[in-house]
Amino acid sequence: MNFDVLSVADRIIVREALRAGADEPFFPDWEFHALFGLERREVRFIADAWPTLSAQAQDVVLAVNNSLSTLLGYPHRSNDEWSKWISVDQQLLRDRFRRLAGSGLM
Repeated sequence: MNFDVLSVADRIIVREALRAGADEPFFPDWEFHALFGLERREVRFIADAWPTLSAQAQDVVLAVNNSLSTLLGYPHRSNDEWSKWISVDQQLLRDRFRRLAGSGLM
């Protein structure tokens, strides 16, 4: 993933998704690793350092991809919490995720 090609808005959305995934009520601890392929502390580390990370690191790509896709696909039943952590609605996040994935960035 080449983070340099992400717009400022894209970088903000990715940071919000990473932070929401790592720190908030969307995903239970017992299921987190199965959903993300990483431990919560690893995703939190990536969120804290975003976007100044190695774009080639497999964990970074995994955290970004799984934060976006899992927020959209997992039945977290926390829609009322969504706007506290993510500044765009689910449809805009879905559109952005599809664009990023379709461009080969993830």
